Amino acid sequence: MIIAHRGISFDLPENSLSAFNASWAVGVDGIEGDFHLTRDGSIVCIHDDNTSRVCNKNLVICNATLQELKELNLQCEGKNHLNIKIPTLTEVLKTVPSGKKIFIEIKCGVEILSPLIKELSRSKINSNQVVIISFDRQVVKELKEMAPEYKALLLYSYEEGREVSSLINEMFDIKADGIGTNNELSKEFVEKVIISGLEYHSWTIDNADTANQLISWGSNSITTNEPELLIQ
Repeated sequence: MIIAHRGISFDLPENSLSAFNASWAVGVDGIEGDFHLTRDGSIVCIHDDNTSRVCNKNLVICNATLQELKELNLQCEGKNHLNIKIPTLTEVLKTVPSGKKIFIEIKCGVEILSPLIKELSRSKINSNQVVIISFDRQVVKELKEMAPEYKALLLYSYEEGREVSSLINEMFDIKADGIGTNNELSKEFVEKVIISGLEYHSWTIDNADTANQLISWGSNSITTNEPELLIQ
């Protein structure tokens, strides 16, 4: 599967509805977005824990209300995009076509899980279209305890240098369905994960030769900033 990382965001603001819709238009298999919980319990799609990098004003997400965040305009390459706003999870879910995937990266803590599960259950999206991803093992663990019907991946930075057997044991311990990592070098790493019965997913891969290598090793998905290039 080719997954658009924060949507197609070269000319459009990352994690915006415009970027996600542009991704669907080029034929991706799924989108990946980042999500935080606001002060008033809403779930919004934004990577950082504040708005300084992507908006024209700095607000801390967990201290702001949805209304306050919706008053801001998203930017791309320093330019304001009038009327392109930080989207809610509900708004992002509505863009997902039937049969396509959404990878929901949790960028805060376990406090988001109850409202997330409620929001997903209220939506028209099927559980098999949703993949929850997080670097936080506790988020993955509690998600699988609360709503095991949703697939969950533990994210891992390959530079940390952990033994793959240790990671596999951890994933079984927290009942993760697989791992998502930036490993581009070790075929053995990929094979050991897959042989254990877990899924293997790759991020963020923008080179077609690297993507083909990872696919040949058995990667289930390639998350990329260059979805159109990789599809071609």
